[in-house]
Amino acid sequence: MTDITHRQDIDQLVAAFYTKATTDPTIGHIFTEVAKLNLEAHLPVIGDFWESVLLGNMVYRGNPMRKHLELAQETALQREHFDVWLGLWEETVRELFAGEKAELAIFRARNIGQLMLHKIKVMEEYRR
Repeated sequence: MTDITHRQDIDQLVAAFYTKATTDPTIGHIFTEVAKLNLEAHLPVIGDFWESVLLGNMVYRGNPMRKHLELAQETALQREHFDVWLGLWEETVRELFAGEKAELAIFRARNIGQLMLHKIKVMEEYRR
């Protein structure tokens, strides 16, 4: 198994992950019914995000935190959702790749998930 080294690797990873995530019984509805993702449009954007994170090519232009905070106002995003998301991400990374960048993809996803969950909790407490 090889490491993540090119944009094509990231596109493969992201597509495989979203195939799992959109059909998952716990989180699939968030992607398909709440966010109503157009995967054809969304996958290249997420690919840009992970290319920036993993390969250092600063191609992503966006604010994923804001988008997820907005989503949290539409539906309850709980720790369970983040745990499933991270589990599917780690599973997909490990099925496809091995190496330093693969481990970085998992590490960064853990950090991103923890930060998003924390910010969602702060936002919910502020609204009370």
